[in-house]
This record gives sequence, C-alpha cells and structure tokens, in this order.
Amino acid sequence: MIAPVSALAASVPADLARAAQDSAAGKPSPAEVQKAARQFEAIMVRQLLAPSIQPLMEGGGGGQGGGVYGYLLTDTLATSITQGGGLGLSNVIARQLAPSSSAAASLADDSE
Repeated sequence: MIAPVSALAASVPADLARAAQDSAAGKPSPAEVQKAARQFEAIMVRQLLAPSIQPLMEGGGGGQGGGVYGYLLTDTLATSITQGGGLGLSNVIARQLAPSSSAAASLADDSE
C-alpha cells in the first residue's frame, strides 16, 4: 500500500523544504535544487517499491527480520534507481523549484 500524501509530506528531506523556501527568495543554487529534487524522487521510488518488496521478505520465515531486510533492499534499490537517472521526476521537480528559467536550463544541462 502506498503511503498517504501526508506521510510523504512528513518524510520530505530538509534540503527539499529549504530549497522550496529559498526558491521563493531566489536563493538556491542549481546544484542544491537538483540534490533536493533527487532526494524527493528517491522517497517517491521507495514508496512505490515497498509494497512489491514486502511480500518477498515476509514469505516463509515468519520472523521479524524480513522487515528490516525488506527496508534495506527497498532503500538500496531506490537509491540505485535514482542515481542511474531515476524515473525522470527529479528534472521536473527541479524545474519547478528553480528560481528562474536560466537556472532550469542549467539544471537540464547538468543532468544530461
């Protein structure tokens, strides 16, 4: 089951929140915006992967250790996916957080 939006909002990295606040003031660097966008994309990928990993970790053993390993597997997969280009969401998020169109253009150049 995918976590409700309120749970996602509670797990937003501090970098993303700071970038959004600074974006209104025109302060974040393109690198900070891109980093925050990648972190948020990783959170979203974890939320998508968790329901598919959970049955694999709970089957058979019946112990509680599957939950820990399931989290570690989900975290590792989400990190790998986002570092390898992700789902393309970080570029969209970064464009929305970028203070100007010139910064958005430099973000697009950096990601290619």
